[in-house]
Amino acid sequence: MITVSERLLWGRQEGRVRHWSVFVGGFAGVVLLLLLVILLGSGSGSRLAYDLLLPVAIFYASPIISALSALRGGGLFVSLAVGGVPAVSFGVVALGRLLMTGVSGGDSPLWALVLAFGLFGILGSMVGFLVARGVLRFVEA
Repeated sequence: MITVSERLLWGRQEGRVRHWSVFVGGFAGVVLLLLLVILLGSGSGSRLAYDLLLPVAIFYASPIISALSALRGGGLFVSLAVGGVPAVSFGVVALGRLLMTGVSGGDSPLWALVLAFGLFGILGSMVGFLVARGVLRFVEA
């Protein structure tokens, strides 16, 4: 029998692997695809992705996806993984660019950017998780 604290951490037991693959894997795929379009693309589509979609994916999507995951029965660990996806994806793409071209993308060190994006994403996903759990508790009561 699963306890309440295990359910809060891991989420519902049925469909757990599918939940991880949909929320964490799907979000990672979208963010990686967006970063690759920005890195490899040229023209107005790449500029639109850089100006509009990149800030949404890195800063604003984590709390929303985390809240949706919690509403669908996901646990805290899924939400934390969702929060770390933008930082890890950014780090992988930036490191790949650095290794292929030998050119750094900016003045800040890569580890500092990955750490900042990671902290921001994890804090946002924790807020999304807690808000969704509060809404569920309010609805159930």
